[in-house]
Amino acid sequence: MKKRCLYCYSELSADEKDYHNKCSRRFFGSNLPPEIDFIEEDLESRGINLLEIRKTVTGVQTKLSLKRQNSGNKSVPGRLTITGLSGGFILKPSSAKFPEIAELEDLTMCLADESGIKTVPHSIIRMKSGNLAYITKRIDRSNNNKKIHMEDMCQLTERLTEHKYHGSYEQIAKVIRKFTDRELDIINFAEVVIFSYLTGNSDMHLKNFSLIRNDEGNHSLAPAYDLLPTRLLLKTDEEDLALTLNGKKKKIVLKDFYEFANTIGIVKKVFDNILRIFSKQLNIWQETINIGFISDPMKNDYIRYINSNMKRLFG
Repeated sequence: MKKRCLYCYSELSADEKDYHNKCSRRFFGSNLPPEIDFIEEDLESRGINLLEIRKTVTGVQTKLSLKRQNSGNKSVPGRLTITGLSGGFILKPSSAKFPEIAELEDLTMCLADESGIKTVPHSIIRMKSGNLAYITKRIDRSNNNKKIHMEDMCQLTERLTEHKYHGSYEQIAKVIRKFTDRELDIINFAEVVIFSYLTGNSDMHLKNFSLIRNDEGNHSLAPAYDLLPTRLLLKTDEEDLALTLNGKKKKIVLKDFYEFANTIGIVKKVFDNILRIFSKQLNIWQETINIGFISDPMKNDYIRYINSNMKRLFG
């Protein structure tokens, strides 16, 4: 079996382990990736308790905030250790209930990258046990750990977290238009919604879309995050999307997307082009899925699921 880079999925040479040097530099900032200094069994006693105090953990995955500690020696890898909200990385290990969830999330983020969707920096990392976990850089922190202003749609619509499934994608677009005059943000938002539908992500709720503010005080749509094919994992989920689109959460068809585009102000010619690009992604996505780190049965299920949604939307 060929060894592949946990960041870019391309083949590794015989003397490379887990990452190409350039990929490690791009994500971690050094030729040697940092090591994780704890094992999964530590999480119950050390990690989860800390996060419960510092941060609300929602969804089907455990989220851990990590900070990097450099070794002071370029030939010795640094470490990633559990911290509070000030960490520069977020780690999501897989679980007994969803053993491939980490690999699935990173793979889906890669599919988004290939579709021209801007995503948060992400990768897979090897735990001390040898198991793989999903890791992402926090985009609400600068390189010197200064907080960058970022608000999710629950905050911007003044909803409580427990009401994150109350709302519509049209309402999110209205908020985007209120805070930014960048037409590209609306287009990028629509692309994420379509992508979520095609990949079976029925959990893109209000907290999974955010606006981020730059130093000049201008807002823009934050890069996509938490892209996960939840319907592939939760077989009983009958809803296509987490929020309503054209008044519906399930049995969504092409007409609903056109109504959605019209409501949020995307002209038909532009939206036609967005759909045309997505309609040609199947073969590209299939190639990436086939070299991903999920099991062969999961690869086959994912490809079948996307193919089914493509046919349902595009015929």
